[in-house]
Amino acid sequence: MPTLLTSATLPRWWGVTRNELRAIRLYQSMGEELLAASVQNETRRAQVMNILSDRLLPARASQVEQALRGGQADAASLHVMPGETFYLGAEFRRRFPGESASSGPAGRELDALAASFPAEVSWERLSRDFGVPHPTLAKTYTRELISVKPFPAFLGHSSRLLAESWDSSNLYWARLADEMGYSPAMLNRLVPELTRRMVEKIFASHFEDWPAVLRAMRETGEDFRQGKITLMPAGAASGF
Repeated sequence: MPTLLTSATLPRWWGVTRNELRAIRLYQSMGEELLAASVQNETRRAQVMNILSDRLLPARASQVEQALRGGQADAASLHVMPGETFYLGAEFRRRFPGESASSGPAGRELDALAASFPAEVSWERLSRDFGVPHPTLAKTYTRELISVKPFPAFLGHSSRLLAESWDSSNLYWARLADEMGYSPAMLNRLVPELTRRMVEKIFASHFEDWPAVLRAMRETGEDFRQGKITLMPAGAASGF
């Protein structure tokens, strides 16, 4: 819990631009488009599963692939975290340059954004601004996104490894902020508060492994979308 909260409250958000916020949303949306396209396209499914194998343990990768083969894109997405859809979109663009547009509208919009603002859309820039510290994994408090499979949530050392490998919430909150019209500066209020609400929901369910965190994050996001969590109207926040 302390590591998750620290990752949300470090003073990092003042330099984030609207283009970065949009890119964070588009990378996640593009990953979801690729999952949906994998239902009917075996070649695309092989590409997607090859990329996700960097982030998914074998059992979960099998669940995702079975759902895609069964035509259940929505069911497959339930097993994939926002950090993984973000990674899928970013890594697909790196491995298959020129094919982003074929994924869907988000891929085409991301290509256009990257053509105009390549630095703000780059993995390096987004990793620096939206990543988390890794004092145990990398022996540094430098913020970055790293591609590792999730660790189990046991006590002591392993709990810190789970928190340091959990990069989904910052990416997910940024996506919600862009969808709902908040300015990047409002992340300074949104991210700590939404993370705190997420942590409360983890205790309300159980904390055996990372799916408890994923459920709590999605429940918090849905509450935020429905207006059950109010900080400031989006219109008023645009000039914050």
